[in-house]
Amino acid sequence: MKEIIKEEWYGELIEECKAIITEAVFTSRWALVEGYWELGKRISEENKNFERSKIYGEKIVQGLAESLGVSTRTLHYAIKAYDKFPKLNDIPEGKNITWNKLITLYLPE
Repeated sequence: MKEIIKEEWYGELIEECKAIITEAVFTSRWALVEGYWELGKRISEENKNFERSKIYGEKIVQGLAESLGVSTRTLHYAIKAYDKFPKLNDIPEGKNITWNKLITLYLPE
């Protein structure tokens, strides 16, 4: 094994593999942010139906959370993310942000 590690091609392989992993992690983090933002957008659009929203109010979010198997808190964060940043490109730090960082630093309690 020691002789392989010393080979130039092996070092190049390591660097390429690290780049692949880094890109995958980066892409998956942004996909999560984007997915929750899209979720918030969809729920916000539904809440614009004044009659339904007036009748059912918070029950819509509670029902969705139960049906989707997520917490109401998660859905509220998704809605807040969309409401605060109505354009996906307006999210601070762009594609470098994680969902956790977005909700802890940029969304109000």
